[in-house]
Amino acid sequence: MRSPQTGPTRATPGTTRPGSQRGFSLIELMITLIVAAIVFAAMIPFFANALGRTSEDEVRVDGNTIAQDRIEQIRLLPFSDITTENLMYSPSPTTNPFGDGRFGQSYTLYGETAPYKVKYEVVPTPYATSLEKFVKVSVSRSDSGYVTTAQTIVRDPAAGTSSMTQAEPSNLTLTVYFDTYLYVISPGVQLQRVQTNVTPNVTISPTPVSPPGAIPNATYQEVKFTNLTGGPNYTYSVFCTSSKATYKMAAPPFRLWTSGRLKFDTYPGGD
Repeated sequence: MRSPQTGPTRATPGTTRPGSQRGFSLIELMITLIVAAIVFAAMIPFFANALGRTSEDEVRVDGNTIAQDRIEQIRLLPFSDITTENLMYSPSPTTNPFGDGRFGQSYTLYGETAPYKVKYEVVPTPYATSLEKFVKVSVSRSDSGYVTTAQTIVRDPAAGTSSMTQAEPSNLTLTVYFDTYLYVISPGVQLQRVQTNVTPNVTISPTPVSPPGAIPNATYQEVKFTNLTGGPNYTYSVFCTSSKATYKMAAPPFRLWTSGRLKFDTYPGGD
């Protein structure tokens, strides 16, 4: 009786021998790492830009907060003490009435090392007497090109306040100005006035004084409305249409007692 053959056997087609499966070779692994490195390298500028945007937004928010805080603090000062020299003092000796650190040319937020530069401008209002002061606060930081401003008009309380029984102020001027006028598109700037002491209320849209001719690449321009009537019986609203905004920008309704200025940011969130 012959014994069974014990030689090599032939594999059945469609089957795989145990141990014949292999993993990634060194070359394949190196190619994968190189491709991943290229992809990550291409994404670095995106992440860097996102981080830069976040940092810039923080600077803007902090700058706005500082500027508005200074405006509120200025309004609490005696009218005679509100001068450019007092607000811009440097250094601040202990004998200085403003030496408590509320003002000055530099301010560093708690927990930060980069100081913000603060500039104050105090001048008599161009349309009123010395009983009013126009105050502008500008805040910037050396590592950012963004400058934020806040402004207000402070009236001498000794001069008294407007009364509801006073005659309605007339021949007033409202000036609307912009950081970048080029973004203003049709219908442009619109003013609406509502007279509330009659029934029904009367609404009109005053026509603006024609602004200067269009200037190519202009970065600043004004639109003026003249011969306005103020007082408690007239409420005004200003609207502006910008190519950089997805909505018609509007200022909160207000009343006029004196001529004034109103600023529009025609590129919200942009440069």
